[in-house]
Amino acid sequence: MSRTRRSPLRTPLPGRFSAAAVLTAAALTALPALAPAATANEGNPTVLSWGAGRTGQLGNGTLSDSLSPSSVTSLFRGDVDQMSAGGTSSADSFALARTDKTVKSWGHNSSGQLGNGGNTNQTVPTTVPRLTDIKDVAAGGKHALALDTSGQVYSWGDNSYGQLGNNRTGDSRTVPDRVQGMPKVKQISAGCDFSLALLENGKVYAWGRGIHGQLGTGNRATSSVPRQVQGLENIVEIDAGCYHALALTADDTVKSWGYNLYGQLGNSSTKSSTLPVDVDWIEGVSDIEAGAFHNYVKTSDSHVWGWGNNQYGQLLESDEAFDANVSRTNRTAPVEIPRLEGVQHLAAGARHGVAVTADDVFTWGHNGEGQLGNGTTVARYESVKILNEGSAIKNVAVSLGGNTTYAY
Repeated sequence: MSRTRRSPLRTPLPGRFSAAAVLTAAALTALPALAPAATANEGNPTVLSWGAGRTGQLGNGTLSDSLSPSSVTSLFRGDVDQMSAGGTSSADSFALARTDKTVKSWGHNSSGQLGNGGNTNQTVPTTVPRLTDIKDVAAGGKHALALDTSGQVYSWGDNSYGQLGNNRTGDSRTVPDRVQGMPKVKQISAGCDFSLALLENGKVYAWGRGIHGQLGTGNRATSSVPRQVQGLENIVEIDAGCYHALALTADDTVKSWGYNLYGQLGNSSTKSSTLPVDVDWIEGVSDIEAGAFHNYVKTSDSHVWGWGNNQYGQLLESDEAFDANVSRTNRTAPVEIPRLEGVQHLAAGARHGVAVTADDVFTWGHNGEGQLGNGTTVARYESVKILNEGSAIKNVAVSLGGNTTYAY
């Protein structure tokens, strides 16, 4: 998912970050064609959004795309603890923001994924009713999840494959309701058509569509109730891509399962798996970030690795000509991304990425709807600086399957 990151990243090891961030920023600043709008938002206290806007997912009151950062209406960075952006494409994208233990939503709403009791798209944030004391939110393809401080999960939106976990399929729900059948939950994540929950005991449950093995139950069956993901113990973090998922173990390695056409499972194959497999090579991992079809992880020494779809330079490999006509190689096992060493926060979208250093925001990859925020719709196979030092951005989020980016 996730795309936002769906839960806050843990802090890198002290001492290493400052030097790494300076080196990263210095290296990236040397890149040409920086966004002319980079200084326009300095001192702007609002949440910022850019890219696809046709369903109101920018939250700025319009239905237009924005090629550079714009303000989300009446949503201030200081009030937002977490954001998660959903959608299977830019045609059905929506966003959630967790503010003071309540939730706001905006964007596409044909399946009730805004949770406000209706099906009308919203171009500005509105409060989701029935949700209080919320500590985690997750926006999926056309459904959404919320987790309260007591460990209870709530779901709403599309339920074509049972992704609401209410023992029903084929319908939708326009207001949040509790998901039954699990002990206390500590984290949630949502894919394009399935849902994940990390329990306080370190086990993982999944429900929804299973055709690609994304439920991790050993088969491809759909489940409208939570089922335990097989073979996972002592898990500390989860993240769902579109049709695959990642789990971070207590010993700092990564497991993956589900769809694998682009190598997004990271096990040196392109064969999908109905059970969790080990991601190759990588150890000492401190954070995971699953995009729709590619992934990033950060290690405890502040290095960043990635794998999966690389068609638009999502993995920032500099050994290929930076030309739009060059065919890039998908990576079926993790490769290091030196340019992202020391970043504070990462988010992976459908076909692009975004990162925050101590002072700056950078984007790269596909840009067909302005999701890089640099004033153009031209793909970038190197990072481009969007917001300069002084923007005070701490976190970023990206639509799961769409082309909208958020900074807060």
